[in-house]
Amino acid sequence: MIPRQLPDSFESEQLSRRQALAAIGAAGVAGLAGCADGNGGTAGDTQAEDIEIRYIPHGAPGEDPFWEAQDQGWNTAVDQLGVTASYQGPEESSAFTEQVDNIETAIDAGVDAIAVTLPDPPLFQDALQRAEDEGIYVTVTNVTERGEQTMPWTGYIGQDEGEVGEELASRSLPLFESETGSPPSGAVILNHDPGHSALALRQEGIESVLDNNNVPHDWIEVPAGDPSGVISQLASHRSNNPDVNLVFTLGPVAGEPALSYIEDEGLQGEVYHAGVDISQNQANAVEEGYNLAQVIQQPALQGYLAAHYLTSNALWGILTPEHTPTGPTFVSAENVDSVMTQIETFGVA
Repeated sequence: MIPRQLPDSFESEQLSRRQALAAIGAAGVAGLAGCADGNGGTAGDTQAEDIEIRYIPHGAPGEDPFWEAQDQGWNTAVDQLGVTASYQGPEESSAFTEQVDNIETAIDAGVDAIAVTLPDPPLFQDALQRAEDEGIYVTVTNVTERGEQTMPWTGYIGQDEGEVGEELASRSLPLFESETGSPPSGAVILNHDPGHSALALRQEGIESVLDNNNVPHDWIEVPAGDPSGVISQLASHRSNNPDVNLVFTLGPVAGEPALSYIEDEGLQGEVYHAGVDISQNQANAVEEGYNLAQVIQQPALQGYLAAHYLTSNALWGILTPEHTPTGPTFVSAENVDSVMTQIETFGVA
């Protein structure tokens, strides 16, 4: 079985996607431009060109279209705002220690503001405390701690991960029964990064719903960035558990290979999928019926808003709202058309 790869045109599409996001955001940036002095600065003493901001996520754009979309959103906003900025992801996704090192490097450089993701919050405590001590503004995107906030940052841009798994499972099970006439005989959850706090929350939510509905289930770890490995792990699990007819995934790096497995084995109509975030292939499978649904969080918007919020703080002291939700949004056959433009523009939604 050959795993589906990104299209050959993926790299060449990046500029057009950047231009599309710039067009989408033009109206939003007009308000900021109206406060400028016509030379890339503001009417006060601070000039936009003197502001330096950084986005330091745990994902590497070259490995995952999700992070490529984040990068596009961030860089498009930066182009509009005229600030000095960089998107500083690790060389490999989920290299959390490298991410912390990148935060320390940004602090050493004396940047004005930082946007970060917090996939394993305790690891970031010292670095974020140092940022606060040195007067560097920090906003969190995509994933953060749940419950009482214990670290110094202002505002979160993204979805409530505690809701994602429950939303996905509770709304997918009725769709499964509508398609097949009966509940799933067995389910499996593919986790491509068990040490990631957001994925743990997604998995817990799915498992809670499956438990409440008496659906037998298990979860397996699959290798991120290795589509053939994901397929092999899923095939092996189903070989030992032939009753499994519903597959949950927690992100596109597992979702795409899971759908390839269903297609390559000719299991459409026998095995169904439901997952988090949505690519073009996943959207096509929703239309064809064997991908029941996806919960999305609009990664390009997360990166785009992060740059605007950091710049607004540096220019005018505007604080990032406590929570700017970019999801979770449930996508099924009923509304998949509404996100097609976003998928075509940025690769994922």
